[in-house]
Amino acid sequence: MIVPLRCIWYLTKHNFALKVSSPGAERLLKVPDDISRFKDLPMRVCYTENIESNCPERDGVFLLDSIENDSEMCVWKFADVKENRDPLKKGRPLSRKQKDWRLQLPFNLHRMVTLYLE
Repeated sequence: MIVPLRCIWYLTKHNFALKVSSPGAERLLKVPDDISRFKDLPMRVCYTENIESNCPERDGVFLLDSIENDSEMCVWKFADVKENRDPLKKGRPLSRKQKDWRLQLPFNLHRMVTLYLE
């Protein structure tokens, strides 16, 4: 980014600070506020299947299918990424069964959502 000399003089004379940052892929996404912005990108979703504390956490790489604000649920589908494909089928896309599968997950059962990096 090129900043004109006149702007630099003004910023330093008046004690302004300019901080530029971009959210990294490791940034936690808020459910449901942030995730709709990244609807077309695969996300790593860590979740539990029920509220009980002894329930183990699960995770997967999903695409957001929809957000149901009335029932406070997110509907996720498998992302077509290497991690979700069968390693024995070497590069083949997801099966019809995998493409049609959906995970309906209440907002409060999401533990962590981040963008997926291959």
